Amino acid sequence: MTTATAATPPASDSQTPRKPVSVLRQALRLTRTEFTLFYRYQMALYSAALPLIFLLPLSVFEPYDVLPGVDTTVLSLTWFFPIAALTVGLSHVPNVYAIRRERLILKRLRVSGVTPAAIFTSTVLSVFSVVVVQTVLVAALLAALKEVFPTAPVLFLVSLALTTVVMVLLGVLIANFARNGESAQIISMVPFFLLIMLSGLFVPVDLLPDGIAMTIGLLPMLPAVRLAQSAYLGYDLFDGISNAEAATGVDLWLAAGPSLLILVAWMVLLTLLLRIFQWDPRVNK
Repeated sequence: MTTATAATPPASDSQTPRKPVSVLRQALRLTRTEFTLFYRYQMALYSAALPLIFLLPLSVFEPYDVLPGVDTTVLSLTWFFPIAALTVGLSHVPNVYAIRRERLILKRLRVSGVTPAAIFTSTVLSVFSVVVVQTVLVAALLAALKEVFPTAPVLFLVSLALTTVVMVLLGVLIANFARNGESAQIISMVPFFLLIMLSGLFVPVDLLPDGIAMTIGLLPMLPAVRLAQSAYLGYDLFDGISNAEAATGVDLWLAAGPSLLILVAWMVLLTLLLRIFQWDPRVNK
């Protein structure tokens, strides 16, 4: 009598679990989409052009030298770089996040396995790309009209990146308290104009009492402005224009240390606060 031996079927390859997509790859895929959608939003294009509206009136007056080789036109245009990050971060990001949450786009991303880190990183990268394009255009203008070039390009790029990260994270945090896109735009205007006013653009911080000036210096905008201007112009402007001294290389990096630490501290703080971000739509109670 023979005994039949049942053959065990080979394991099917279809049952092999798919390798999860890394956070970096998720972020890069979303960044490409974010960058494409940016130019489809009329509000986004407005936010990209808004810094010029603030700065062009300052650059049309008769210039005069404030530092050797630096006149008022050059100084006012170097304000553009951090203000570009502030404008896109606070006028575009809160609106987009509030609308996407309201339409359940953010919730679908989270359910499909996209991590918060990938979502936030993609927004930072897309905004940074836009800020870089704006920066290149203004830098080309400064080079063509005034023959002024970045003195410390690495420090300048670091300041631009840190400022963009801080402003984007702040914009996302603002969206957390908005019910829809319209309320996000209204809410974001308060910190936007506050940071603009405290950047030294309209009110020289040097003229304020020491206590108030020190407090303003702990907010992200003034360190961002002084970092960008010092790195671009080659002057230690961290104690104000009246105390400015020429600085390059290690000396400039050492002078920039406190401002860099302030921006890093804001970045860490905002990252921690984003743990409370609400992905589901807010509803009226």
